[in-house]
Amino acid sequence: MSIAIIGLASLFFLGHGLSWFFAKTKIPDLLILVIGGYILGPILGILHVSDFGKVGDIVSTLALIVILYEGGLHLSTKDLLSSSLPAAGLAVLGFIFTIIVGVIAVYGIALQPLPIALLVGIGIGSTSSAIVIPMVQYLSLEDKTKTILSLESAFTDVLTIVIFLVVVDGMAQGAFAATDLLIGLGPHTLIAAFWGICSALIWAFIKKRFAQLIPKAFAGEAWALLTYGLLDLSGLNGAIGVLALGFVLANLYLLPDWMKDLLSRDPVSFSDLTLLKEITFLLRTFFFLYLGILIKFSDWKIVAIAFFICILIFASRYIAVLLLYKPNKYKKLDAMVTTAMGPRGLACAVLATLPIQRGIEGGEWIQNLLFAIIPISIVFTALFVSLSESEKFRSRFGRLFNKFSENGESQSEHQILSNT
Repeated sequence: MSIAIIGLASLFFLGHGLSWFFAKTKIPDLLILVIGGYILGPILGILHVSDFGKVGDIVSTLALIVILYEGGLHLSTKDLLSSSLPAAGLAVLGFIFTIIVGVIAVYGIALQPLPIALLVGIGIGSTSSAIVIPMVQYLSLEDKTKTILSLESAFTDVLTIVIFLVVVDGMAQGAFAATDLLIGLGPHTLIAAFWGICSALIWAFIKKRFAQLIPKAFAGEAWALLTYGLLDLSGLNGAIGVLALGFVLANLYLLPDWMKDLLSRDPVSFSDLTLLKEITFLLRTFFFLYLGILIKFSDWKIVAIAFFICILIFASRYIAVLLLYKPNKYKKLDAMVTTAMGPRGLACAVLATLPIQRGIEGGEWIQNLLFAIIPISIVFTALFVSLSESEKFRSRFGRLFNKFSENGESQSEHQILSNT
C-alpha cells in the first residue's frame, strides 16, 4: 500500500516535471513516459499489466474522458466553424489512406489474408486524442491548426471504432451488414453529440438553480464521467458526447438571452479548470506509462512491418496535407506539424485486443502488430514535431513544403511582397 501511495505522488510530480521539460525543449513528455513504461515493464519486468488488474483499463478510459472534456472546453465557436470542414476532410482522407496502407503492407508484403489486412488498416485509422490534444497546446501553431488536429483525432476515433467493431462482428458471425456501418457513422454519432449538448445545458441549469448543493471541486469532471458512462451504456459514442459537453459549456454566451437567464453564467469556474488541469496531468502520466507496459515486441518481423507501416502513414499524411491545406492560409510549421501528428494510442490499443477476444483467426498476429505500431508512431510523431519546431530544420528540410512559407503566405505572394 505504501509503495502505491508513493507511486501516485511520484506520478503527480513526474507529470509536471515532464510537462515543463516539453515546454522548454519541445521533446514530448509522452514519449519519455512510454519509454519509461516499456523499460519498467517488458524490459526490466518490474511492472506487469496484471499488477493493475481492471484498474489499468479504467484509468485509461478516465484519461481519455478527461482529456476530451478539457479539449472541448478549449474549443471556440470561431475556431470550430473555420476548422471543422478541414478537420473532417483530413480525417476521412487520412482514414482512407491508412486502410490502403494496411492492405499494401499486410496483404501485399506480409502475405497475410485480406480480412486481416483490412482489420489492420482500419485499426490504425485513428490518431490518438489523448496524445494530440495535450501536445498541440505547447506548440507554436495557429489556433485554427490546433483545432483542426484536435477535431481530426475525435473524427478518426469515430470512424475507426465504429467501422472496426462492425467489421469484427461481421467476421466473427460470418456476415457483414453495411446498414450497421452507416447507422454507426451517421445517426449514432449525431445522437451522441446531441445528448452531449443536452448534458451541457442540464449541467448549466443545475449550477444555476442548485449552486449551493453542488461541490466546488470535481463536480464538472464527475458530470463528464456520468455523461460518458450513460452514452456508452446506451451504445452511443461517449467520446463524442463528452467533447460536445465541453464545447457547449465553453460557448454558452452564444445562446439566446432568455436561455441565459435560466443557465449559469459560470458553469466551469476557474477552480474547476485548475483542478481539471491537475487531474489531467496525473491521468495522462499514468496512461502513457501504462501504454508503455502494454507494448510487446514479440517478433522482429512484425516490428519491421510496423516500422514500414508507420513510414507509409506519415507519407500519406504528407499527401493529405498537400491536397487539403492552402498555402495562403497555413504556415510551413502548421503543414509540417500536421504531417507529423499521426500517433496511434488508446483506441488502437483497445481495438487490437478485440479480434483475439472474438476468436478471429490471426487475432494474435493483429494484436502484436498494432501494439508494435503504437510506440513507433509515437516516436515518429515526437521526433518530427520536435524537429519541426526548429527553424534550422525547417530551412534545411522544408523543401517538401516549399508551397508554404514561414508566415503563411504563398511563395508567389511572398516574392511579390519582397520585390515591393
